[in-house]
Amino acid sequence: MAYSYYRTFLALPVKVNADLLELRRALMTAMEEERISWVDPTRFHITLRFLGDTHVSDVDKISRALQEGMFRPDAQEVPVTGAGSFGPRKKPRVIWVGFGRESWFRDIKEGVDSLLEIQGFPRQDQPFTAHLTLGRIRSLRNISRYHEIMEGLINKACDPVWFDRLAYYRSILGPGGPEYRKLEEIRFRGG
Repeated sequence: MAYSYYRTFLALPVKVNADLLELRRALMTAMEEERISWVDPTRFHITLRFLGDTHVSDVDKISRALQEGMFRPDAQEVPVTGAGSFGPRKKPRVIWVGFGRESWFRDIKEGVDSLLEIQGFPRQDQPFTAHLTLGRIRSLRNISRYHEIMEGLINKACDPVWFDRLAYYRSILGPGGPEYRKLEEIRFRGG
């Protein structure tokens, strides 16, 4: 049976380096008593736009538009600016790593939004901050210890991360977490 809708999103794949893997490992070890779903490093990405259920005819249209109309920025080595979390202080939900070169990310996000708007997908009125999700918090037993650990990582130095492409993904939900299948890929200049 063929599906008429795919769950899709556009993102920047993250090239994993040893520092990011070590930061993830250190967090997992320090918080092993907490209920946190850690993101598999093979799935690391920075989401630019989540489209959700997308009709297959629109999937093809978006893929063609990306190939024909997406501007190609220069590939960049981007500094990691530290770790943090989203959500209220008493109930954080996501552990993330942030990046410098915010204007570079905003330009790419603007290009994606413009291209999608031309294809009939209205802009979303949401703030955008480039971040890499490391884990999703299910529950915390010791909120004070969690914040001590996170505050120690706010300015953690990591090697820069190389970004050289944009990808259009299909997300297939499953019991072991989502599976991402690449529908289209745009390589950046110099990448």
